[in-house]
Amino acid sequence: MLRAGVRPDDRTFPFALTAAAAAAGDDARKGREIHGSVIKVGFFYDVFVGNTLLTFYGTLGDLLAAKQVFDEMLHRERDQVSYNTLIVGYSENPLCSEALDLFLDMRSVGIEYDVVSIVGALSACGNLSALKQGKEIHCLSMRKLFDTHLFVANSLIDLYTKCGRIALGKKIFDRISNKDVASWNAMILGYGMQGELEAAINLFDLMKDEGLEYDHVSYIAVLSACSHAGLVERGKRYFDQMLAQNIRPTQMHYACMVDLLGRAGLMTEAAELVRSMPFEADSNVWGALLGACRIHGNIELAQLAAEHLFKLKPGHCGYYILLSNMYAEVGRWNEADKVRALMKSRKVKKNPGCSWVQIGNKLRAFLVGEGSQGSELELCYDELVKGERMSSAYLSWPQT
Repeated sequence: MLRAGVRPDDRTFPFALTAAAAAAGDDARKGREIHGSVIKVGFFYDVFVGNTLLTFYGTLGDLLAAKQVFDEMLHRERDQVSYNTLIVGYSENPLCSEALDLFLDMRSVGIEYDVVSIVGALSACGNLSALKQGKEIHCLSMRKLFDTHLFVANSLIDLYTKCGRIALGKKIFDRISNKDVASWNAMILGYGMQGELEAAINLFDLMKDEGLEYDHVSYIAVLSACSHAGLVERGKRYFDQMLAQNIRPTQMHYACMVDLLGRAGLMTEAAELVRSMPFEADSNVWGALLGACRIHGNIELAQLAAEHLFKLKPGHCGYYILLSNMYAEVGRWNEADKVRALMKSRKVKKNPGCSWVQIGNKLRAFLVGEGSQGSELELCYDELVKGERMSSAYLSWPQT
């Protein structure tokens, strides 16, 4: 089109960017070049073009570029799609607080929420275990009559199970009249996360009786439950069943199987499974093997797993510390020191522990070793001390 001398219009660029987003895994450069053409031709401030750029960068996972596009769009040009695209993008990445901030900003500028907005915000709350905010959004969805929408209901199951309220999740699950495979998967994963392993496996079996076909997420959920329950033979049977169903195993399926075998002490079989994989194992698989080595004290196999992990995720502090501690436990201090030295040379630092307190609508994080400085911190400590005094007074009061 360009070679023919035909000038693109405000519909040409969205189509081209959509194609670039679909091919992003092969060549993301094409989409960035189209972005450059958008600026040159002068369609940057068109809402359709801007929204498609947001979708393109969201597909790439480049949320910094997406936020820059969003910020450069004038307020009057942002619409429901603009906000929703960024909220969903943030909620699927470790930027869930930003997703909730954007969700609140959406209301303040007078843009109505829809199902996509609610689902994105609920997903962010689930990932943050922000139960209070999640309940508020649940109430909002009820007022707007969105709570019966299947996507919203599935997101509510995910929220409550991640926050440990499995009974609330089950209540919503039971009320869904048109359950799909995602509804069942969310509930099975929830039971597994909360340690109710028998319930997770029974629900998986019941899913087949209800006439639903399993997908790859269903098998990740049940294999994880079998691993934690120590049901090796049953897990193997499910894995073979998945292969018979022509579902191609992913890295996560293999990670679950390695974890299943490793927890049961079948280290040789676990290592052989990793070697027989049809593709190179990723950090999830090698991490599962390293964790099993830690449980059973298999240092030789732990060395192999750690070598791969140091290449795949050189900035992850946990792998260095785990291997170093294994060496230290058996008195191999030279090797332990070498691992610590490697960690130091790569400038890898252990992340400090973090807790948080909510006062009103604000969350305040506390890092290990942080002192009481500033009015907000003082207020948090005052509230905690007040709570301790009230608790002590109640316990010391004569009970009747």
